[in-house]
Amino acid sequence: MPGLLRINNAGIIFAKQIKMKISKTISLLMIVFAGLQSCYYDVEEELYPSSGGCDTANITLANKVKPILQGQCYACHSAANAGATGAGINVETYTNLKAQVDNGKLLKSIKHESGASAMPKGSSSKMDACEIMIIEKWVSKGAPNN
Repeated sequence: MPGLLRINNAGIIFAKQIKMKISKTISLLMIVFAGLQSCYYDVEEELYPSSGGCDTANITLANKVKPILQGQCYACHSAANAGATGAGINVETYTNLKAQVDNGKLLKSIKHESGASAMPKGSSSKMDACEIMIIEKWVSKGAPNN
C-alpha cells in the first residue's frame, strides 16, 4: 500500500504542476491579448493633416503656383472669362496676377479674409491648406515671375 500511495502523491503533484503551467500560460495569453487590444495604427496624415504632403520647397510661379491657379481660378479669372464671370479680374497673366498680389486681394480672397471676396466661389469651397501655403510662400518671396 505505501507504494500505491506514493504513486498517487506523485500523480497529484504532477497534476498540480500541469495545472500551474496551464494557469501561467493562460495568464500570459491574457496579458498579451490585453496589450494587443491597446495597440492601433495611426495614420500620420489623419493625425497631422497640415504637416505632411505639402511640398513648399522650390516654389516658383511656373511649377507650383500656376497649376493651382489653373485648377482653382482660371474658370472665372482667365483672359477669356474675366469679363463675363470674374468681375473683370484676370489672373492669367503675370502682370495682372502681380497687381492682385500687390493690392493684397489675392491672399485675402483665398484665405477668406475681410476686404476681398472669398474665392473660389461656386461649388468649390476654400482652397486646401497646402495650396494656400504654397501661394503664401511664393508671395512672401516677392511673387517673382519665375
